[in-house]
Amino acid sequence: MKTENENISWELLAKDVSGELSPAEHLQLQKELAKNPDIEKQVQKLWGDAHYAQALKDIDTNNAWNNVRTQMHKNKIRHIKWLGAIAAVLMIALATSVFFGIFSETQEITVTTAQNTEQVTLPDGTVVDLNFGSQLTYAETFSADIRKVKLVGEAFFDVTRNEAKPFVIETEQLTIKVLGTSFNVKAYKNTAESEVIVSSGQVRVDAKEVDYNVVLSAGDAANYSSVSNKLATRKVITPNYKAWKTKEIEFDNTLLPEVLTTIEDTYHISIELDESLSINDKVFNGTFSQYSLEHVLDAVCASFNLKYNRQGGVYYISAIQ
Repeated sequence: MKTENENISWELLAKDVSGELSPAEHLQLQKELAKNPDIEKQVQKLWGDAHYAQALKDIDTNNAWNNVRTQMHKNKIRHIKWLGAIAAVLMIALATSVFFGIFSETQEITVTTAQNTEQVTLPDGTVVDLNFGSQLTYAETFSADIRKVKLVGEAFFDVTRNEAKPFVIETEQLTIKVLGTSFNVKAYKNTAESEVIVSSGQVRVDAKEVDYNVVLSAGDAANYSSVSNKLATRKVITPNYKAWKTKEIEFDNTLLPEVLTTIEDTYHISIELDESLSINDKVFNGTFSQYSLEHVLDAVCASFNLKYNRQGGVYYISAIQ
């Protein structure tokens, strides 16, 4: 003996949801639904929403219904009527879910660098340059009211201005909020210090562990220490903080230890000094633009009668005898 809902043409219902039903087929489906009040009641709850999604073609409705029908035949002895009703709701919910975003959950994209830098363009047009050993995570599509990314490591941001949708960067220790500006963020994992330096515009920096924030303008920097739990500000004298990206270096009566540290950070190398050297009181002046590492080292060493040699990834500096 056939149960009542076996008279329903599941293909017709699926075609109606997908917007492919002809007028004649629509009339036939209405007659079949009228004979199956349980299914008709469930269909009517979502009918309007289903038709709202008719233009969406990315759901394989026929395949989905074939799977439903297969399952129905396996279990049709006692519960086939209710399974049919659930199947109808499932199919319509599948179609309407695209409209409501149930199955369109935004995916996250993660970009990781190791021994390289990489430039990333975000969905809003913001350009991010990632330094060595860094990781940036962001949504494939930003939400309607905020643009949020997560950073581990160091990056230079050139943010597309949008006053209606703030740009927010989350690091382990800081929250940085901007509208449109360019700035550098250094926040490597397992380090006590985090740093934000602004090139243009304004940013707000909040320390997560303290109820305190600062607003930075071009030429300002903020440093947070997890040891002292303090967020301090200072003025930036040189553009060397972004030399890793630009290869533009300026030294103006700069102590030699700081010069060598800047070279290490810019070219991602290690420098070791001969134990006999005393350089803490020496200063250097010079400007380098897009020069090679060897050119910069040659110039610095020549100024102090020093020499260098490379062993593996380490540059050893010693006095010329």
